[in-house]
Amino acid sequence: MFHIMRRIFAGLPVASVLIGFAGQPAMLMLPPALTASYVLIRDRIIRRRVGLAAWPSDGFARHVLVDDLGRLVCLTIAGIPLFFVGHALRGLLPAA
Repeated sequence: MFHIMRRIFAGLPVASVLIGFAGQPAMLMLPPALTASYVLIRDRIIRRRVGLAAWPSDGFARHVLVDDLGRLVCLTIAGIPLFFVGHALRGLLPAA
């Protein structure tokens, strides 16, 4: 469950560049929105598995949620300049 987040977070900058290359600024919000929904659904799953366990387990679930949302915010902010890098790469292609 936790190993997939590394792959998702690694794909967000690449997605920003590809969206910039495609010239679709409205699509820039889609990868972070899908990632946020996955993180929130995963938090619900973790909390359901914790159930009525001790407070440290609930604290772990909170830690995972806050850590993932913090990384998502940073990668979303870093995705904006990467969008413009992709857009600039598109401008370098010769017109066909």
